[in-house]
Order: sequence, then C-alpha cells, then structure tokens
Amino acid sequence: MSTSIFSKTASTSNYERMTGNCTRIVAAEMVRIKSPSITSSSYVLDNACGPGIVTEQVKLLHPETKILATDLSPSMIEEVQKRTENDKWTNVKTDTLDVRDLSKLADNTFTHVLTNMGIYVPNDPNFALQAIKEMYRILRIGGAAVTSMWADRVWLSAFSKTAMMIRPHEEPSNMLRMDPEVLRGSWLLKQIEDGGFGNNAEVRPFATSVSATSLEELVENMMVAAPLLLKGYDEEELSRVKPILKEELTKLRTYEALEGGAVRIGMKSWIGVGWKKGDEKEVPL
Repeated sequence: MSTSIFSKTASTSNYERMTGNCTRIVAAEMVRIKSPSITSSSYVLDNACGPGIVTEQVKLLHPETKILATDLSPSMIEEVQKRTENDKWTNVKTDTLDVRDLSKLADNTFTHVLTNMGIYVPNDPNFALQAIKEMYRILRIGGAAVTSMWADRVWLSAFSKTAMMIRPHEEPSNMLRMDPEVLRGSWLLKQIEDGGFGNNAEVRPFATSVSATSLEELVENMMVAAPLLLKGYDEEELSRVKPILKEELTKLRTYEALEGGAVRIGMKSWIGVGWKKGDEKEVPL
C-alpha cells in the first residue's frame, strides 16, 4: 500500500491527470478532521467519491476503517472497485448514488460524511442544499460532515486567454465557470447551516495546487479539459493550443517553477465542517 498523498494507480484517471493532485491534497486535509477523529472503528461515507481519492486517504491512515464510496457515475465506481482490488483495501463497499438523494441509506448511519468538491453543479441553485440535507440525515449524533469547495481555479484563465487568441471574436467556453458568489466561504457556510447543521458549522480556507513534474506534463494534463473548454475546435486550431497554453500558464499569478523542473499552480479552496450534535435547532441567546 502506498504511503504518500501523491500516490496514483498505474492507470491514473483523466480526472486525476487534469486535477494534478489538487483534490488529493484537499482530501488529505479533510480526513485529518478532529472532533471526532476518523479511527479504525469509524464508518465513513466517501460521498461523490470520484476515483476514490478520499477513500485512499482514509486507508493510508486507518486501513481497517469501514467505508462506503458512492458516486452518480458508474465509471467512477468502477475505478474505486479496481483500486479496492489492486490495493487490497478491506471494508470498502461501493454504490451508485446521487449526493442529492441518498434515500437508500438509513438515518443516523455514518460517523463521518466526506464530500470532496462534490456539492455544486452549474445552473442548479438547490443542488448543494439538497446534498447537505442528506448528509445531515445520515450522520449519527456526534458525527461530522466535511465538505470542500473551490475558492478559485486559477488555471481556467489560461484556457480562456488561449481560446481568445485562437478565436478572438468568440466568447470562451464557460462550461466550467462558477458563479463568483459560490466561490465565497460565506456561500459554503450558509449551505451547511441551512442544510441542518445550524450553528454547529465552520468554514476555513485551505491552499492547494495543480502540480506536474514538468511544464510540458502540466500542459498535457491540462489538455484533458480541452473537449470541455475548446469544444468544436478543428485540428488546425487544436494544433495551436499547446504552445499558447504553455505560455499562458507561466503567466498565471500563482505559477511556480520548482527545483528539478517540477511546476505547480497555486489554488485556494474552502473546507467546511458541520457537526451533528442534536442541538442544531436551538436559538442562540
């Protein structure tokens, strides 16, 4: 079993290539929650699990912890199942579930519900609130829900500038763009409070980064997002993307060239925690 937060399977998913470890760094912080800490006797829901990054981080610290990993995407569930077999994880089960509807799961079941970048989709203003209400319902009294959200995604501006240089008279794709209000910590705090946790909620900033062993690798990884951000571009246009994107990435305010040729782009996230104590509906005096 790997002992690094930067561990990857031999067949690293496109999701992990594109994110360049940024969500893994956040997941590693989320699983170190205190009060209550995750232990070998906990029961954890890896909610909107993706390729199982939260599950991976729990298992690095507590190999015996019982985990249910759920996601709406069957392909993501398949990735977790492969990792469970390849890494010989024990006490891990999977299911295909929507974070907004966990009705298959009983009330008061989990000690921890961890949702890493999984409570927001564009153009659905009720998505996050529905998801957090479900988290609250399935938590045991004394349990905690840990949720992460972006505060910025700096690398997207490099794609926008690249697109404008190739198609100067066309608005760049906004498929991955987020409402500025959603990027505020106050937005996440309100969702957690209104989702049932009331005053037993807090949100704090956490720094992460997209990284690669070289600038060339970073560009290749970023190109995984090209079908979303450069949809409809022909072969000639796509052939011009990489050199422009490479230059634009180096201009980003948080771009860093590290020792040995590695590079990274700093990003900011929010980590929110809601505690189910049983007194959430009490009105403070």
